[in-house]
Amino acid sequence: MTTLATDEPRPDRTPGTDIAPPRLRVAAAIATKGRPTATAWVVRLLARQTVRPDQVILSASAEADLGPYDADGLRVDVLIGSAGSSVQRNRALDALAPDIDVVIFLDDDFAPERRWIEQCALVFAADPSLAGLSGRTLRDGATGRPVTWDEAIALVDGVEAAVRERAPLEPCTSLYGCNMACRVQSIAGLRFDERLVLYGWLEDKDFSRRLARRGRLVRCRWLLGVHLGMQGGRVSGRRFGYSQVVNAIYLHRKGVLSRTEALSNVVRALGMNCVKSVRPEAHLDRRGRLIGNVIGIADLCIGSVKPERAARL
Repeated sequence: MTTLATDEPRPDRTPGTDIAPPRLRVAAAIATKGRPTATAWVVRLLARQTVRPDQVILSASAEADLGPYDADGLRVDVLIGSAGSSVQRNRALDALAPDIDVVIFLDDDFAPERRWIEQCALVFAADPSLAGLSGRTLRDGATGRPVTWDEAIALVDGVEAAVRERAPLEPCTSLYGCNMACRVQSIAGLRFDERLVLYGWLEDKDFSRRLARRGRLVRCRWLLGVHLGMQGGRVSGRRFGYSQVVNAIYLHRKGVLSRTEALSNVVRALGMNCVKSVRPEAHLDRRGRLIGNVIGIADLCIGSVKPERAARL
């Protein structure tokens, strides 16, 4: 096995010793809405992990969000309540078993490589200063062509060599919410902002930026997975476009994003939606997003910065 660079601890050893660190107890929290076919795949992929999660939490908005699945001996806790990525993830946090050390937030359309949980727990055990991490996304259907489950599994099953590589951990200031792991002790009292309604655009950046004040955040390049970018359960283009604009400015006012970052988010969204509205992708409502962008900018011009208004569009 390739060793880590000399400035990084090996993930399977406590720094400064040859003693394997204690096994941490891990929970996987999945917020899901409008994708009942995803349930069976998500649970199956968690059940086949080399280290299986000690708790799986499926946080849904209705029973109809959950399709049939085979728990295969996993502890699966189902929560039903109001919809929204932030509020659903907060319900999962409130339902964590008291002995959980690490909580992994996965999107309901994320396919992790089978050693994801094992390696994640080892990295946290090796570095007590670590508060959170994200892995590396091999393909991201949310930013390109959506990926099928069969394609995703083929991709993650073909990367054993990459998993064995131990590139240095990369310090970062925010995490990617589709595969984001946090030390439970570090997030005590920390919650996702429920004013970021519906899809919760930028909720991961907001949460992890606040987490970064409590400990180190890193990207771990050998924790591999595929984000499918499934279309079912997505909010309307108009609502999403509104959130692209207003959420960024809201997080600037909150002190999470700099002025430059917030404006860059707005300009990038507006420019992309404007250009691609001419020939929109079949799987994205670019014109709806552009309309939402314009409504959001109009609201900002009159001094209204209310992310929750997206739910009323």
